[in-house]
Amino acid sequence: MICVAQTGRRRCLAVSLVSAAALTAYAHHHLTRIVHEPSRLVAIDALAFCWLAFTLIAAHTHRDVRLTGGQARRLDDRRVTVVVPVFNEDPKTFRALLESVGRQSRLPQRLHVVDNGSTDSDCRVVFDDWVRTAPTRLEVRYDATGRVGKRRAQAVAFDADPEADIFCTVDSDTVLDPHAIREGIAPFSRADITSVAGLLLGLNHAQNLLTRLVDLSYVMSFLNGRSSTSRLGSVVVNCGGLAFYRADVVRKYQHAYVTQTVWGRPVSSGDDRMLTGYSLLEGRTVIQERSVAYTLLPDNLSHLTRQRLRWWRSFFWGGGWLIRTCPVSKPGWWLVLWQFAGFVLNSYAFPVVLIVHVSEAGRLALPFLGYVALLSYLRSMRYFTLRRPDQTRLQQLMIFTMAPFSTLLNLYVCTVLQYAGLATFLKTGWSTRQTVEVSLGAVPEVGARTVPGAEVRT
Repeated sequence: MICVAQTGRRRCLAVSLVSAAALTAYAHHHLTRIVHEPSRLVAIDALAFCWLAFTLIAAHTHRDVRLTGGQARRLDDRRVTVVVPVFNEDPKTFRALLESVGRQSRLPQRLHVVDNGSTDSDCRVVFDDWVRTAPTRLEVRYDATGRVGKRRAQAVAFDADPEADIFCTVDSDTVLDPHAIREGIAPFSRADITSVAGLLLGLNHAQNLLTRLVDLSYVMSFLNGRSSTSRLGSVVVNCGGLAFYRADVVRKYQHAYVTQTVWGRPVSSGDDRMLTGYSLLEGRTVIQERSVAYTLLPDNLSHLTRQRLRWWRSFFWGGGWLIRTCPVSKPGWWLVLWQFAGFVLNSYAFPVVLIVHVSEAGRLALPFLGYVALLSYLRSMRYFTLRRPDQTRLQQLMIFTMAPFSTLLNLYVCTVLQYAGLATFLKTGWSTRQTVEVSLGAVPEVGARTVPGAEVRT
């Protein structure tokens, strides 16, 4: 099993102490600047620092739900249905997903795969072969719907199991850790929890330089971003790779989910954001760091660009929906408002720092580069609380040293593409998966029981 956050209290304490020392030193620096150099940029910088401090401290104090024996037995009686929409997936990755579901330490009661109009039948062939050796206690079903969109494909599975207590949504390019479901349903022992985000890691993180940089920032978006908002019971958006929802909440909002429009245009993307948003309206949404899955990351800049553009488009119309719908009394409302405010502040600060100051000085100040590097390493320190079975400590350290370059990539992914997403937010469809874009390799041979590179060891 992968170890996250709770791997060792002393390690977490050491990381926390180093982070606290760096934050304290930098807080003193900010106070001095505010007193002696008051300006709009200093104020924006101070706000950003306060948000960073909150994020790191809240994330470090996050604790997963750990069950007593009685709670675990009661959860064993809950009916869990795994919902997997498939569209133009790499058959080898899909086989790895099926085998990982069959290896769960806490088997779900049902696995329902819905093919949303794939251009070939490779995944169906793989499924039919896998079923012959699937656990007998696991109900399995494969439907082909034609090209109806991911939301309606999920709805087919939702409607097919009216007895389900928990829906677990899994993307078809994701491989589950053996304890992912057992850990993922643990927070539902608390009546007010309506949604649980799993922790996603890069399945192909070592493929090339880009996947290494993306993996670092992607993992930290969970260990920092979602873990900090989880402390407020307000994870704003899960990832479809692995997420859990109370089935009654899904059923309550299912019609709105499949018929949603933005300015009259039907919406087929942003499914994770909306399911999380509905859950936030009904209760608390959290992350369970010990519920882990591995997903394929974009391995070229074109795929990454199209993926993140889709995410940013749903950020704007999905965030606007939540601001209009969610009660102001909920922390999630304020978190989304701050995200929008951060976008506005960055729109002012980045051009001033990167264009105006550079043109005036004729060069980018070395202290600024050092400042960016320091914050990059500070934000990435929780990466060391992660222990994955397919990565040595040396490999982990090497990826950590790339943190400033990951930040540079994020300048494009999280700033340039954010503007592009705003400009094109009315494009509510998918811009990826027209063909298989990321793969573990060739189609597996029929009868194969293992997938090299995809096995997750306990």
